[in-house]
Amino acid sequence: MRHFILALLTYFALAAQVACGSAFAVSECRIPLMWLPVLLAMTWFDDARGIAWAAVIGLIADGLSNGRFGQEMLATTLAASLLLPLLPEPRSRSALPMFVWQFALIGSGLLVSHGYGSLFNGNGPLLLSALPQMALEALAGAFVFSIGAKLIEAISKPVAQAARL
Repeated sequence: MRHFILALLTYFALAAQVACGSAFAVSECRIPLMWLPVLLAMTWFDDARGIAWAAVIGLIADGLSNGRFGQEMLATTLAASLLLPLLPEPRSRSALPMFVWQFALIGSGLLVSHGYGSLFNGNGPLLLSALPQMALEALAGAFVFSIGAKLIEAISKPVAQAARL
């Protein structure tokens, strides 16, 4: 059931990012909707399955983006594999350590994605002046995920219990 929900969320998040990504922007800050299913995969599957889902989501995002192919897959896979050991324990997952971990995952993924993209798209290296913008985007993404995760848990628990009956 989790794989199905994750596949649907991936589809909707990437479709919304492509169709109306600029509509979700506040000033220059865009909410990175692509990272929401990555975060969900990493929290639901805290092993190699989470990294595999992150790679698949990055590959699908690469197919929908106009950048270099492999850029988003590299960013999602690298961020997921590096930050998986830092995932808070399930029994001690309070709000603050989990929020910091989500911010770190999105922030490091954006940093790798923009840094890699700026080098190979001919834009020059990533400047320090771009870091506050990426931090704001990561903060917005972590905040949206926190709210969305609570909604998904509230919806999926009754559905899973009904499926067991």
